[in-house]
Amino acid sequence: MAQTTFQNLSKLKTVQKAVKEALGSDYQETIQPFVDIIFMTMRGKKINEFEALKIIKKETEIYKTEHGPMCFSAAVIEITEAKNFADLKE
Repeated sequence: MAQTTFQNLSKLKTVQKAVKEALGSDYQETIQPFVDIIFMTMRGKKINEFEALKIIKKETEIYKTEHGPMCFSAAVIEITEAKNFADLKE
């Protein structure tokens, strides 16, 4: 299971990197609404960001838009990094 989790995180990180490159300086402004939607779902259902993404994927139309999956993937990585790696120094 740990290997699958790592592979999934790696895929999400790859998508985030591609989105960052495509959006450039507009990245943070573009991704923030997706982060907000995930946070609202997390709080409302008392679940983590990955479970929230599953619900969003099933139940919202915004996920089904052309760039929805990529933007939500990047947003999940933003949340995960902020929660788990904020204290690490480069």
